[in-house]
Amino acid sequence: MSFMLRTFSRTNSFGTAQIIKRHAHKKANIKVKLNEFVEGVGIQGEIVSVRPGLMRNILYPTRKASYMDKKEANAPQSNALEELKQSALDNEKLQLSAQESAQKNKQLLSDLEGIRELQFSRAIVPNSDNTFGSVTAEDLTNKLKEEYGLDIDKATIEFKSEGGRIKSLGKHQIVIQVGQETAEMNVIVNSTA
Repeated sequence: MSFMLRTFSRTNSFGTAQIIKRHAHKKANIKVKLNEFVEGVGIQGEIVSVRPGLMRNILYPTRKASYMDKKEANAPQSNALEELKQSALDNEKLQLSAQESAQKNKQLLSDLEGIRELQFSRAIVPNSDNTFGSVTAEDLTNKLKEEYGLDIDKATIEFKSEGGRIKSLGKHQIVIQVGQETAEMNVIVNSTA
């Protein structure tokens, strides 16, 4: 006999019938490692205890969490001391890389300031100053790399003319962003013949 509510013929000391509620067996929570932030559960990398159904139906299929081995689940989370040491090492590495990048940026900036102008040749449209081929940021990076050995990202180049490229003959200005500073350079486009 499986009733949700079962009354007993016995009465308690107050003279009322005692009612016992049956509950379905609740499974114990399981420990999982979160792969990303989950609202109401935890942050990325944290080991949390969740209901098996939540893990099985929501977290695991969306790859927001991963199951842990019994060894990992029983092992204590990483010590705070180890985390502090690791963060200190990371901070030192960041400071060193920031200093190295600052030195590289200064060197690159001084090299760029030594270059006053770049010259390109393009075919022109008859009876016009417009060119058939434009001078793009990629053309500029290739020329700087070939002639001067400078490696510059094309996203750091900004054209003063419209459209992000040079489409006419003459002298044009570009700005190259190097870290927090900028270097200005002239680009001269000549006709091929």
